Amino acid sequence: MINPYAEIIRTLGRGPTKSRHLTREEARFAFLGVLNGQMADMQVGALLLLLRYRSENAEELAGIVDAINEHLSLIDTLPNNNIIDWPSYASGKSRGLPWFLLSAKLLAENDIKIFMHGFNSHLDNGLLTEFCLDAVGEKPAVSLAEARQRLETENFVYLPLRCFCPKLQELLQIRSVLGVRSIVNTAVKLVNPLRAKLIFLGIFHPAYISLNIAAARLLNQPNLGVIKGGGGEAERNILKPIKLFTLCHEQENTSQWKALPMDAPDYPMTVNYLADIWRGKIHDPYAAAMITGTAAQALYLMGRANSVFDAEKMAEDYWGKHIDACA
Repeated sequence: MINPYAEIIRTLGRGPTKSRHLTREEARFAFLGVLNGQMADMQVGALLLLLRYRSENAEELAGIVDAINEHLSLIDTLPNNNIIDWPSYASGKSRGLPWFLLSAKLLAENDIKIFMHGFNSHLDNGLLTEFCLDAVGEKPAVSLAEARQRLETENFVYLPLRCFCPKLQELLQIRSVLGVRSIVNTAVKLVNPLRAKLIFLGIFHPAYISLNIAAARLLNQPNLGVIKGGGGEAERNILKPIKLFTLCHEQENTSQWKALPMDAPDYPMTVNYLADIWRGKIHDPYAAAMITGTAAQALYLMGRANSVFDAEKMAEDYWGKHIDACA
């Protein structure tokens, strides 16, 4: 009898005329085998490479997210309308200081609940998000249960991937062996462990924007915001014009965000510098623009502001009040 996972590999790898994409159910079945340890290591490598080679589609991506949700027992939980799910999984060369972390904390100061989760595998530039939590007076949660509990009384929580799905982190680290990213790098951003109504995604490669929107639609995700973010994070690069793509109850839309006329300064890549910006000890127009620019997009996605202009003005007002309070 043919190994059922071998049949999946065969479906993907029979050649240019006979192979095909997996259905959503096939992808779910295969990835459950990965997560449960039932699929052989050789098969796992073959699966990830073949999905990558064929350029994964929305059905496959949705099926893999289905499997992760089932593995984490998240399939029957209801959407939470009051939380922004904010994944942080970038590991690219262009990633610098995580200004978006300060954006998220700024929103948290203004009664918006942020659940940030992530893992930064091999940054060549910049700092790991988790290592920068101290700059904004935060400590990571150690479990989904703790994150859920803390968000009942707090407005910001960061949870490392290893604390809620170590197998996924292990799969992300396979990149150093395979030499290329895999569909796991995309799927982990759509997991939404606390079932937030809104997910705010940063994507490095523009082609993955439409893929994420299509998969989110299949997953019945109520609200999604996607940008080509700095280093692949949900962080607005204020030096370039940027489009914010949204999915709101199956309706897609795009908003335009202009570049700001300033240059990026040289600044130390340290947690202390990030902390000094947050605490108002250093006043840097570029840092302030990065922080408020990203916060503005989240405000727009939340419906706190009805226009780009209003969102930017609101975020700048929030930052001004924060700095005044630090004085």
